[in-house]
Amino acid sequence: MLEPQSAPKRLLVVEDNRLNLLIVTRFLVSFGHEFDAVDNGLDCIELLNEHNYDLVLTDISMPGMNGIDVARSIRTMTDAKRDIPIIATTANTNAAAAQRFEAAGMNELLPKPFGKADLQRCIKKWL
Repeated sequence: MLEPQSAPKRLLVVEDNRLNLLIVTRFLVSFGHEFDAVDNGLDCIELLNEHNYDLVLTDISMPGMNGIDVARSIRTMTDAKRDIPIIATTANTNAAAAQRFEAAGMNELLPKPFGKADLQRCIKKWL
């Protein structure tokens, strides 16, 4: 049984695969979180500049600005947003990739495919 989340948080989901996005957003709805979702890194950065979020959940492999570039861009922001927790979601979980994600400023790697409980634990850890 999943534990209830403490208080609803506002998350930004960056995922270009429609099925993966549907799964993640259904999980987030069940947790009671608010979220915005975009399918590319450029829109992610734009929304971060316009709104406040508690956490970014980003895919790695996306056309244009990928998840690594998203994390690097966030970490260079001049306000408190640069410290937002960033969770990478990807099927590429080898040690070299994990080191690249960490070097880019990502806080955690959540391997795909992941279940509802895995996502909830990861979000709870960083919020």
